[in-house]
Amino acid sequence: MRSVRLILLVATVALAGAAVAGEADEASPPGDAPVAVVNGEPITKAEFDRALAAYMRRFRQMTGGMHGMVKEPNEQMKAEVLQQLVDRTLLWQEAKKDLPKDLDAQVEKELEAIKGRFPDDRSFQQALDAENLTTATLKGLIRQQLAVRNYVETHIQPGVKVSEEEVRRFYEENRDKFTTPEQVRASHILIRVAPGASDEEKGRARKKVAELRERALQGEDFAELARKHSEDPGSAANGGDLGFFTRDRMVKPFADAAFALKAGEVSDVVETRFGYHVIKVTERKEATRHGFEEVKDQIQGYLEARALDQAIRAKVDELRKGAEIRMVSSHM
Repeated sequence: MRSVRLILLVATVALAGAAVAGEADEASPPGDAPVAVVNGEPITKAEFDRALAAYMRRFRQMTGGMHGMVKEPNEQMKAEVLQQLVDRTLLWQEAKKDLPKDLDAQVEKELEAIKGRFPDDRSFQQALDAENLTTATLKGLIRQQLAVRNYVETHIQPGVKVSEEEVRRFYEENRDKFTTPEQVRASHILIRVAPGASDEEKGRARKKVAELRERALQGEDFAELARKHSEDPGSAANGGDLGFFTRDRMVKPFADAAFALKAGEVSDVVETRFGYHVIKVTERKEATRHGFEEVKDQIQGYLEARALDQAIRAKVDELRKGAEIRMVSSHM
């Protein structure tokens, strides 16, 4: 099921993250050509292109750039974006029947907030140009977003109720989700070994770590030894401190060694794919299970958000049944 949060999102409002659009293909249909018509109201090619570009930006952000080599939107992505635009239009058409009296003032306030994200008017205008938007068009998008939000808050959300019994049942059925696993805070000294290193090179690295371990056991400051000798660029400057971590955060040999130590103890030499380590545990946190009272507000909020999503989805489905929707796929 597609996310209602995306249905409600007017992505082009978030201009601060907008990518500069390339020049339009001469063979492309004009921006005002409809890609769909919902109850006589067109969704234009320009609207679709902006929403698709925003969708792709979100997609790349959510996947950290590792998006399966998807450089161009596929047909499924295009269909999802068009469906979101149709759903948004249906909600907008319903919202127009009961607009808040101060909507114009809300639009101006939101517009000023967006402008405030830019250092000056010129930067704001450049962002508008990059999205092929005018200030008037942007205000129209903001107006839609605020009107739909008001409609949801006044006509749908009041009917969404989650009982304490539902909250407690969710807790009982998902107790494992409310457990904080065992954690340790540790520091380490790493002497790196390159992949494919010879036995002689490995031996030298292991000997160096063993000598540093012995110095730590003889009373030298572990953090100072790490700062001077560790070859882990991420932690050496901090005296080798890795902060608190759970078992699954570290490679198995390292985790096994660290979690076997008591606070203040120093490990034997540990070999991982990175090289040789000596580890010192400084603090431990045992696994804890959070009681119902600790997490009930968090569960309540989650269940209410989920129920609201479902209620909006049901309303959109109802509106679709009575709507006249015509797709013009040749313009996508």
